[in-house]
Amino acid sequence: MSITDRLTDLPVLFHPLALSELDDAKRIAIAQIDAVLPQTQCGLCGHHDGCLPYAHGIVTGADAINLCVPGGQAVTDAIAKIMDVKPLPASQSKWRTDPATLRPIEVRAIISESDCIGCTKCIPACPVDAIIGTAKHMHSIITDLCTGCELCLAPCPVDCIDLVEYPRHIDDDERIEEQAHLRKRYHHHLNRVAKTIEDGTKPVVSIIESQMVNVLNSSDTPVIDETTAKNTIAAAKLRTQIKKLNKQLAARPSDDLTAKLDALNAQLAELESSP
Repeated sequence: MSITDRLTDLPVLFHPLALSELDDAKRIAIAQIDAVLPQTQCGLCGHHDGCLPYAHGIVTGADAINLCVPGGQAVTDAIAKIMDVKPLPASQSKWRTDPATLRPIEVRAIISESDCIGCTKCIPACPVDAIIGTAKHMHSIITDLCTGCELCLAPCPVDCIDLVEYPRHIDDDERIEEQAHLRKRYHHHLNRVAKTIEDGTKPVVSIIESQMVNVLNSSDTPVIDETTAKNTIAAAKLRTQIKKLNKQLAARPSDDLTAKLDALNAQLAELESSP
């Protein structure tokens, strides 16, 4: 498959890019840039539809070459070379830079299964379908597929998903192969989302993940009852308030804030001790 052929069979949600209206040189540049982007589909560049729209924005002059946060300096320099422009400093990541790759250290999402209430809100948020689970059952994340995009964090009502560093070194060929696989999964994800919008049905995970969910639905998998779910949500909210109060007290001691903190801690202890 030629590099421009990659742009001829895109998900319907990418159609507004109007790639057919661009000349061959720009289409080739878009495909080349998309090929070097990490395919995390994280939206940190400002394009919440993923890496390809960012590549389109670069080539059409709408975006700077240095907005890919997870790609770091390595990807920014690669884009500069494709566009034949002067390199720029990469956008800063909150994660430390790996000096060997010039990229931010990779991260992966993990679910605290003891806190998960099986709400399924994180599943459709994952751009590569790396989360498996069904309603009222514990969810799990397939680490080998997770891109560390952080998109599953916000929808979680109980704050049970964390990001952990996942340092590794892979060669260029392995990275290209992995990115191609993630790109394919993302396009499959978008096509499925488009179909559910058209059909008015709920989104589902792919065939492979669905088969894995059947295993999770076995009798060994705990079912979360309504009371446990409500208590878990309440506890998560209390922990968030406690964190905020601790930060306020660290900056400015206050008897009133201390009293509120003690009361919240007592409520949390009561919830956690309840059956």
